[in-house]
Amino acid sequence: MEKFQAKNPDFEAVVRDSFARQPFMAHVNAEMTALAPGVCELKTVRMTELTQQHGFFHGGLVVSLADSAAGYAAYSLFPPSSTVLTVDLKTNFLNPANGQMLKAVGTVISEGDKLYHVKAEAFSIDNGKEKLCLTGLFTMMCLQGKSDGVAVDGK
Repeated sequence: MEKFQAKNPDFEAVVRDSFARQPFMAHVNAEMTALAPGVCELKTVRMTELTQQHGFFHGGLVVSLADSAAGYAAYSLFPPSSTVLTVDLKTNFLNPANGQMLKAVGTVISEGDKLYHVKAEAFSIDNGKEKLCLTGLFTMMCLQGKSDGVAVDGK
């Protein structure tokens, strides 16, 4: 696996600040449990509100956690004064996401000037055992010169 270098020496503070400002991630009790240049890990714990009718973590949550892990893995490599947006994603569910915890890991596989390709996987964790439940490929865009701060009127 290729080692990537962060273009922003303050990448960790910038990425963690951005994640902390995501209302949806806070709503689902997600936390960033690991971060390195090109890699991000997120976790959330089981709550009834995050499940679907069969008691599994909801598929939309599984994809959302993987998408955020992929986005922050890419964002960790971006230059200062930039932000990240998802351009494309393709995911496959491999197993039901059943357990006490859900973990998503995003890992950059290639970087360009504007587009970054990221592999993300989601695992359900039950009694300490991880089970791969989703794998996906994500394309992230580096928006240079765009603040990562709060947008006003979507701009």
